[in-house]
Amino acid sequence: MKTRYIRYRQGFTLIELLVVITIIAILAGLAVPAFNQVQERARLMQGSSNCRQILISLKSYAGDNNGNYPDSDKGDDPQTANDAFRILFKRGLLEDERAFTCSSSPYEPDNNIGEAPGFEEALKAGENHWALTKGLSDSSSGNAPIVFENPTGGGSWPPMWNCDAAGQKKEGRAWKSGKIIVGRNDGSVAGEQLESVKGDSVPLKSVSNGKDLFTMFSEQGEFLDVQR
Repeated sequence: MKTRYIRYRQGFTLIELLVVITIIAILAGLAVPAFNQVQERARLMQGSSNCRQILISLKSYAGDNNGNYPDSDKGDDPQTANDAFRILFKRGLLEDERAFTCSSSPYEPDNNIGEAPGFEEALKAGENHWALTKGLSDSSSGNAPIVFENPTGGGSWPPMWNCDAAGQKKEGRAWKSGKIIVGRNDGSVAGEQLESVKGDSVPLKSVSNGKDLFTMFSEQGEFLDVQR
């Protein structure tokens, strides 16, 4: 009777290990960017939801004030976006500050709004991420940008953003995709594309005759900036 010998393999060869490692590295290289894109998309959606909540409150305010928004409130005479948005708390249209921030924002509310009637603790300096266009009313063009993420400092028109600070908790930061969130007067909210994904002062992408969403609305517009 012949004896049969079974040869047991002791392990992978060096070449086989290198092939496996290479495949894993390739798969990881494909997966990480895709995961980052999905993560940014989710954060954009959350930021857009916050912007939409602010827009709804502004529309409610306008409904009780001849179509005007709180930037034109004669009693409070707001000098910053924080001042204007604080009026929404005074009028009982909001009770929660958390919509006034966004992912990777240096401005984070503590949700302490103080007490009626002044609500002095609401949206103090450093607690509001959103800027507000001045001079609009509920009857202005539906495409006019009204609420948007804080731009780089200076208050110049049209507003610009810092693409080099994308993903960082810095003033005027853009998203890594080269977008910023804008809420329009018709109530729509979207991530609007900037002219470039690089640069520290980048305007929105031109859409017609060299004009962007802001300069189409007004060549010499104004906005209430965040209180830093």
